[in-house]
Amino acid sequence: MVVTDDDPQLMTFLVTTLRSAGHCVFAAYDGESACELALLIPDLELLITNTRWGSTTNRDLIKSVRDKRPGLPILHIGEPMPNPDGLLDDVPALREPFTANQLLEKVRELVAQQEAGGSSHP
Repeated sequence: MVVTDDDPQLMTFLVTTLRSAGHCVFAAYDGESACELALLIPDLELLITNTRWGSTTNRDLIKSVRDKRPGLPILHIGEPMPNPDGLLDDVPALREPFTANQLLEKVRELVAQQEAGGSSHP
C-alpha cells in the first residue's frame, strides 16, 4: 500500500503500524509522489492519504488515481472532505484521533473489499 501524510509523526505511526501488521508499505511524503507510486505499483491494495501541502491536494491525488485506477481502494485520514461532485463517495475517512487497532480494522475491511471485487487494474 501507499501511505502519504503531511504530519511526520502521523506518517511514522501509519507506516510502523501497517508494517508491523505485515503489510508492504511505501511511504510518500507528498501528494505527487503518492500519485506516482499508486500508478506504478501493479498489485497495490490500498492508498492512504492525508496531505494538504505541496501542489497536489487530497482531492487532486484522489482524482488522478481514480482516473487511471478506478477500483483502487482509498482511505482518507482526517476530517471528511467537501464532496460537491461525488468524487469522494466511496472514500471512507478515518478521523483523528484513532488507535492502531482502528486503523488496522479499516485497512482489513478495505483490502477484503478489494480482494472480493477483483483487480483494480484497468
